[in-house]
Amino acid sequence: LEVLTSGLASVARLPFGTSVNPALAQSTWKRPTKPITVYEFEACPFCRRVREAAADLDLDLRILPCPKNGRVFRTRAVEVGGREQFPLMVDENNSDSVILYESDAIVKYLYETYGGGYEESAPPRLLSSTLLTGWMPTVLRLGRGLRRYDGAKPEAAGARITFWSYENNQFARLVREALCELEIPYTLKACAKGSTKREELKELQGGSTKVPFLVDAGTGENVQDSEQAVAYLFKEYSSPPPEEEIE
Repeated sequence: LEVLTSGLASVARLPFGTSVNPALAQSTWKRPTKPITVYEFEACPFCRRVREAAADLDLDLRILPCPKNGRVFRTRAVEVGGREQFPLMVDENNSDSVILYESDAIVKYLYETYGGGYEESAPPRLLSSTLLTGWMPTVLRLGRGLRRYDGAKPEAAGARITFWSYENNQFARLVREALCELEIPYTLKACAKGSTKREELKELQGGSTKVPFLVDAGTGENVQDSEQAVAYLFKEYSSPPPEEEIE
């Protein structure tokens, strides 16, 4: 059922977040030297379209998850931007850091800075479609990736995880939901169809470009299967939530 509903969520958002922009290979578009930081949470449709744009532009992101009831990065986001609103982007690849709220502004900034212009390069209806189908993954997944898991360990905020995936992959979504609910920060290595980074992924996995692929530098674990990755994350970074007292 988990894979089925995630698959339906992917169908609802086709073709966004599936392939790298075909113009990228022949372009001289600027490339960031380090991942762009995004404070966000998985179930948010406005955060989703920022990740869809990043997949299209083959941009890596530093994801700082801010689920509802989050105890770490929501506070930090307020310190950085001044208010508790998501997504919040911080790009330190320029002489002056760029800090932006509002998904429309962030998406247009990404295309203007790293994609040759929003009007010229962005997929048609990337922004306008959010009001029609952007909520579908949230509804179909019953709010997974929305709230902090009560049993999340505080030390999860210090995890050193790299996650190879692309936005509209139904298996990758299941892992991103877990990362969000556990408040685990991670580097999102964008490797949508057509990404040149798939060659690097191929080397890491011994010939396979299958996603998702999770690398935990803190424990030395590499996990190639979504079900195993979710189980690993909850085992390593959570405890069972306290049971209610039975009188």
